Amino acid sequence: MRIGLNAGHTLSGAGSGTSGAIVESIETRRVCNRLTEMFKSAGVEVIPCTVDKAASQSAYLQKAVNMANRTDLDYFISIHFNNDKARKGHGVEVYTYKGRQYPDAVEVCEHIAALGFTNRGVKEGSGLYVIKKTKAKSMLIEVCFVNDPDATTYQQKFEQICTAIAYALADYVQAAPKPVAPVQLPKVKKYVRVLMDGLAVRKCASWDDSAVDHKVQANEVFTITEGPIKVGSGRMYKLKSGLYITAAEKYVSVYEK
Repeated sequence: MRIGLNAGHTLSGAGSGTSGAIVESIETRRVCNRLTEMFKSAGVEVIPCTVDKAASQSAYLQKAVNMANRTDLDYFISIHFNNDKARKGHGVEVYTYKGRQYPDAVEVCEHIAALGFTNRGVKEGSGLYVIKKTKAKSMLIEVCFVNDPDATTYQQKFEQICTAIAYALADYVQAAPKPVAPVQLPKVKKYVRVLMDGLAVRKCASWDDSAVDHKVQANEVFTITEGPIKVGSGRMYKLKSGLYITAAEKYVSVYEK
């Protein structure tokens, strides 16, 4: 398994990122360096895709993507830190292409959040250059915010955060031995995995076309809160989002973790 690791932003000047109680461009490199050590020790090949200096933000992005695309990667992972000028933002979030709820991205959020951060979830990342332009499956991890209280928690739990990322991704990048989870999630959750592209997720427990909220793709994963429940001649699961999805084994599979 070969993954590309990108420490978001240049070290200084154009494309250097944000700062607060901590400096994004410094911390992205700390996280990437530690993840590189962890993955390599677990037999995963790591390709550096970090750019320290560029003439502009767009030049930085192009260089990072070129580094990723010139090697046949299985994964591309970009590390970032968030900022909210009002200093009200908190927590971890992950961006994927079209916001697809892939299990690896979902688990990164859950395991970092378990260390004391708000889980902001998996979000639409199609507009982000490194998500849109890399050939490999890509995710951009916003570890936390550069302002307190996130920054202080991050500094106190740096090693645990890196381990949480490595643990969440271990099964998907074929890392062995798998790291020990820094914090066990509070309880086993039930998930539904989509088996086909274009499956409808519904606003209510109804098979009517008017109930369709949006459609999802194969391998997306959602947390089940209830079900299966009988709906007409079929069955559905209620999801954490409040939406509903079919429980038919032809279209979805269920697992616990």
